[in-house]
Amino acid sequence: MSYDVIIIGAGHNGLTTAIQLGRKGKKVVVLEKRENIGGLAASREFHPGYSTNGLLHDTSCVRGSLIEKMKLKNHGLVTTSGRPSVTILSKNKEAITLFSDDKKSFDSIAKYSKNDAQAYLDYRRFIQKISLFITSLLDEPQPDLTNLNYGDYWRLIKKGISLKRLGKKTMLEFLKVGPMSVADFLNQRFETEFLKAGMAIPALLGTFTGPWSSYSTLNLLLWECTSKENIPGGPLALIEALQKAAINEGVEIKCESEVSRILLKESEKVCGVRLKNGDEIEASVVSASCSPKETFLRLLISKEIGPELDHSISHLRSRGTTAQLSMALNKKIQWKAALESPVEFVRTGNTIDEVERAFDAIKYNNFSENPVLDIHIPTESNNKLAPDGHEVVSVLASFAPYQLNGGWTESGKVELGNRIIKTLSEYTIGLEGSIVGKEILTPLDIEEQYGISGGNIFHVEHAVDQLISRPVPACAQYKTPIKGLFLCGSGSHPGGGLTCVPGVLASQAILAKM
Repeated sequence: MSYDVIIIGAGHNGLTTAIQLGRKGKKVVVLEKRENIGGLAASREFHPGYSTNGLLHDTSCVRGSLIEKMKLKNHGLVTTSGRPSVTILSKNKEAITLFSDDKKSFDSIAKYSKNDAQAYLDYRRFIQKISLFITSLLDEPQPDLTNLNYGDYWRLIKKGISLKRLGKKTMLEFLKVGPMSVADFLNQRFETEFLKAGMAIPALLGTFTGPWSSYSTLNLLLWECTSKENIPGGPLALIEALQKAAINEGVEIKCESEVSRILLKESEKVCGVRLKNGDEIEASVVSASCSPKETFLRLLISKEIGPELDHSISHLRSRGTTAQLSMALNKKIQWKAALESPVEFVRTGNTIDEVERAFDAIKYNNFSENPVLDIHIPTESNNKLAPDGHEVVSVLASFAPYQLNGGWTESGKVELGNRIIKTLSEYTIGLEGSIVGKEILTPLDIEEQYGISGGNIFHVEHAVDQLISRPVPACAQYKTPIKGLFLCGSGSHPGGGLTCVPGVLASQAILAKM
């Protein structure tokens, strides 16, 4: 069998890359080792009759321009303007909902603090001012720092001009707050403790940082500036549309087709892949949406990548810090706080210092006594995931270590699940009595089930040094030192999460070399 391009991994970025290449007339095959497509966005039945909507919850960062570019609405994808609302809870039965409509957010916050309500509007104005600059950094290829050419220099000059165009006040504010801890950043603006704790979560999810860690504000700003879309049906709806679009472009998708080796001709150029069953597939281009460590350290051998690249990839930080608990409930979840309407996205944390204490545990390879919870109730927008009147609740819990003291035993997993449930019970009524099934995934489980080295949900940690040139300088702009081998996954620029940006930019890099 022979193709123009082989894509390894049928996650959202792999499918995105395939769509763009198929549209240009390339013969493309996507190879997925699991029995279904979607990667971290794949739905799976975790208890008879109950299914998750994917491990990752947040589709708000999928770029609207890319949805249009791939014509996903022609394949059933529905979007609504503005990101989905998220409700932040305190242990004192308090609740603030942050809406896509800033005026509604103002009213929700004003119940607790008029000062904070006004501060939130000021905060949103700051985000709006820097948003275009930030998205321009994220939605274009990184410069190749190892070999800057005229085009790279010109792009850097234009970025400098764009930064200056923010105006002196906004520019200085951005340069000041980027390196700050998110705790300092939010403490300067707000006084309501549980509001600050909830707002900090996007800065910390999937990272090895706490709210008092330097540069954690940068991650918050990156999320705030790109979180703009709402996809009813969430990750499952996105994957279904991507699959239909790929098939429409003539892309072949083969599940249960695990790649065991990337094959090279004369140790320097890609010529195809070998599957676990021994079959070989030929192609002059291979693009890997799996993690960089998986690509270079498992699918290739050291002598093929050379000692320098081997060292750089081996030392990428990809420690998983997030666990997922999926729960099947026989009734709708009930919150202690009085909420005006059912909610789909909920965050806990209570105070910044409680979040920091939760983070402290993983420094010593323990999991948190009171984990920080990012909660998604997918049955609010897709009731097909559970029986009538029942509910699925998916919780991303921070912080859980990849390497637990004593190893991840079954009893350790049960204890982690119990701690998550105990923490969630502080915000709910009768939760434990309504659970009919559950599944806990530790970072080690995520590594084993999804093939992500270290079990990090973003493939490579979102740390400032690993965002500036991602994953490493030698593999900037999606190409690698091996001719014909490209990266197209979350370990590449601009990073992890459901965005589709790495897939689109990787396809452009591939087409430029074909």
